Amino acid sequence: MNIIPDTKKPRPLSCYKEGVSVRVISLDGGRCFCGRLLSMGIIPGTIINILSNYGRMTIRIRSSEYALGKEMAKNILAIPICGCCD
Repeated sequence: MNIIPDTKKPRPLSCYKEGVSVRVISLDGGRCFCGRLLSMGIIPGTIINILSNYGRMTIRIRSSEYALGKEMAKNILAIPICGCCD
């Protein structure tokens, strides 16, 4: 498991609402899962903007948009980068 230390408690990406920006802290999954996320640019330290969280989660990473299933989003642990979700 890849981890970036931080004082806030990380939560699954699927817990955050649209409009929130988060920083990826760790990835909980096997080699294939982590490889797929790596191909999308999702690694610990990456900032993700959540565009929608209805059924599938739509996210923006830099200038690219992706759709993630709920199960995939549950395995990405993140913390908010603003104080709005504490």
